[in-house]
Amino acid sequence: MTEEGFYSFSSQSSRELTEEDNEKLSKQTVISDFKKNKLEIEARKNWDKFYNRNKNNFFKDRNWSAEDLKIICPDIDFEKEISYLEAGCGVGNMLFPLVAEIPKLKLFAFDFSANAVRMLEERAKELELPVATAVVDLSIPSSSSPFEEQVDLATLIFVMSAIHPDKMKIAAENMRNLVKIGGSVVVRDYGINDHAMIRFGREARIADRFYVRQDGTRAYYFDLDELCGFFESSGFKCERKEYLHRITINHQKNLKAPRIFVQARFVRID
Repeated sequence: MTEEGFYSFSSQSSRELTEEDNEKLSKQTVISDFKKNKLEIEARKNWDKFYNRNKNNFFKDRNWSAEDLKIICPDIDFEKEISYLEAGCGVGNMLFPLVAEIPKLKLFAFDFSANAVRMLEERAKELELPVATAVVDLSIPSSSSPFEEQVDLATLIFVMSAIHPDKMKIAAENMRNLVKIGGSVVVRDYGINDHAMIRFGREARIADRFYVRQDGTRAYYFDLDELCGFFESSGFKCERKEYLHRITINHQKNLKAPRIFVQARFVRID
């Protein structure tokens, strides 16, 4: 594997930590309860600030998305009209490349951040692309959908990890209200023992595998079976699950960073 940006293989296990990794983890310290509570209260504000500061320049369009979805969901006929929801859409880095490759998608999108949704709407307007949008907090229990219909396919790409672990079950239950029976939710997120998890320093750890970045946004690193448990207990069946192993290479510094992600497909069964 010589090119940055591609995972090298998938497996049913994460990577083993090195002695150096364990030493770095041992030096991480837990933040105060006051700061933990403050981060939870200000979660929306911190993401609004993030998008206001970075606009649509921070995340790159996910041009791998169409190819990967066809591999993960081989039974879905993407030549037919499909209703698709980008849950936790940000500024649409998944949605816009996807519809360019699969033009018959009927588009829906929501995010926690009103600033992100506004920027997505502006880009959709420029492209004359109809997208139904909403501002939604997946961590708050809800028995309904903000849209007029349930969708065939939804994606959660690096979304669950931003939610407090105590509320992830609620997020999975809320996704059940958004997807048709027989519809799919595809999840990709950070995996346990990812290089980024090891790199956090002192005063960044909120709880086990849950961290705060310098900008106040948070990241959780999933065990694969744990992720599946949230959805399987919320009316979904796991059709596919895997750890994605990718090596990110910094040629200038001659460094290799082992990135670990989780990926799974869940089908609503009731």
